[in-house]
Amino acid sequence: MADFNPLRTGAFVVRQMPSWRRRVLLVGAVLATVVAMYVMYEWGRFEGGYSKFAEIQRRRELTAQIQSLKDENERLRAEVAAAELARNVDNKAYAAVEKNLADLQAQVLKHREQLTFYRGIVSPEDGIGGLRIQRFQVLPGAAEHHYRLRLVLVQSMRQETVVSGSVVVQLEGVRDNRPVQLPLSEAADTQRADGLLPFQFRYFQNLEQDIVLPEGFEPRAVNVEVRSARLAPVRESYPWQVQVEG
Repeated sequence: MADFNPLRTGAFVVRQMPSWRRRVLLVGAVLATVVAMYVMYEWGRFEGGYSKFAEIQRRRELTAQIQSLKDENERLRAEVAAAELARNVDNKAYAAVEKNLADLQAQVLKHREQLTFYRGIVSPEDGIGGLRIQRFQVLPGAAEHHYRLRLVLVQSMRQETVVSGSVVVQLEGVRDNRPVQLPLSEAADTQRADGLLPFQFRYFQNLEQDIVLPEGFEPRAVNVEVRSARLAPVRESYPWQVQVEG
């Protein structure tokens, strides 16, 4: 097949170029234009101080810095976790030390109270070796309006005889806005017609009595009288203060 198909028109011969050559020339022209434009673009950036190699080097440096920062961040996270763990361990250790210290202080206080108690028996501060009330407490009971009265009677060790007698307890308070005196016989949770607490000891004795306050009665004080056939009576008045037993 011939490449050209001549057409005769008088004295001139017109030859048509094949279509594939036209396409090749068009694509080549377009590529040449794009390459020329890119070269001009790069030349313009180079003239303006831009360097492709410098950019590649800069990217490499930034990538290295990013990796270094990531490694540093991981290291710092590990240090923070270790510090947090150490702080938790220290806090637990401090809490244990504080608890032990509190327990020791409570034991010291308890021993000091016991020492004071027994010292009062062996050698009273006022030098009087007779019968006395060493301690009085009002403790909470198992239910509402229920309480326990605790009384400690002592006698100096100078006395070798056994002392006996009874304790009279009377509650002072208010009911219906009026002052009321309530004997132990009306407040004791067990039948105690005489309202007396008997005692008999040589050096000391603990007396306890559970009571139930009547509805509407507001206690204000507790009057205690210790009676003995051989000794003068001992009278004390204590404000109503409910204590937590330690």
